[in-house]
Amino acid sequence: MPLNIGAATPPPNGEHRPEPYAGRERKRAALLAIFVLSWVGTTLAWALMESRGVSSPTLRAVFAANIVFHPLMFAMVYWRLLPEPVVDLSCLLFATGVCAACMVLRLYFPSYGGRIDLEPLYLWIPVIYVFAFIVAGHKSSLRISLGIMALFLVISLPYLLQSPSSRFANFTVQLHMVSAVLVAALYFFSSYQQRLQAAQLTMDELATLSHTDELTRLPNRRRISQVVGYELTRFERYGRGFALIMLDIDHFKDVNDRFGHPVGDRALKALALRARQALRDGDTLGRWGGEEFVIVLPEAGLDDALRKAHALCAHVARAPLIDDLSITISCGVASVTPADTAESLFHRADAALYAAKQQGRNRAESAAPA
Repeated sequence: MPLNIGAATPPPNGEHRPEPYAGRERKRAALLAIFVLSWVGTTLAWALMESRGVSSPTLRAVFAANIVFHPLMFAMVYWRLLPEPVVDLSCLLFATGVCAACMVLRLYFPSYGGRIDLEPLYLWIPVIYVFAFIVAGHKSSLRISLGIMALFLVISLPYLLQSPSSRFANFTVQLHMVSAVLVAALYFFSSYQQRLQAAQLTMDELATLSHTDELTRLPNRRRISQVVGYELTRFERYGRGFALIMLDIDHFKDVNDRFGHPVGDRALKALALRARQALRDGDTLGRWGGEEFVIVLPEAGLDDALRKAHALCAHVARAPLIDDLSITISCGVASVTPADTAESLFHRADAALYAAKQQGRNRAESAAPA
């Protein structure tokens, strides 16, 4: 059977995937920076307004709330006192609350909110909807955005009904129209992103299935061939040696004939678990086919691999595999040489496995050099 070698494909245990922890740390660092910049910007804006004499008690209260809130959230994120979703929701509610309070004061209590400029305030409100779609899930963000939009609509509706020709009426109506269009657009793009992620997940699942043995959930023959191709490339470029162990269950046909194929399948799965216990994290164990398994040992020489194979034989034979069923395995070991190809390496490991069978089974034999 020709081998499907993907030399550029890294092994499962050596792939470089972005870890969730790294992503969380980047988000945490970004949040800390945002809180610092917001606090500095708010402080400078407050000082500037005071120096120009355009501040008011209401604006001072708004600035003071921001100056207290940002360091508080900074502390919560820095010392991890609150979960990330709680921090996100707190920021969203704070921004919504400040905008809603300023809107109420400016529209209905001009003696308190007369210095609040609605135009910049109305420019900040759409940012809240964008933030809602960033921090929440697809459907949750829609519900949150609609709730916030309903809040602003309820606040402004009496004003619009009582003063339809006032200076802020037209701008307020435009705010609600823009908000509705923005929420619809954000929901559309969120829906598209969700479908894209679902499609990517399906592709990842298909890729996993194409490289996974259905019974044991180990890497299958195709994946093992790719791993060996990758290790051969590392050996050719950097001189990083590796070894193969090809193992086979002794008298497995007798197990199937005596107990049935369901018991044989259970034995294969149990062997996969037990063999995995005896290996390093960087080793790759896969099912080659039938009752044959292959182990790829990176950075291992022939002597190390042979000792590992002997230990594996003893580990499997030490206790019954399932119920009262005890089995033994035979192993063939081959270490890569400059003359090797993938085919020759597998052939030598298979020849060593055959030699172990011929010499009594429940043992490991090494292959002759290529």
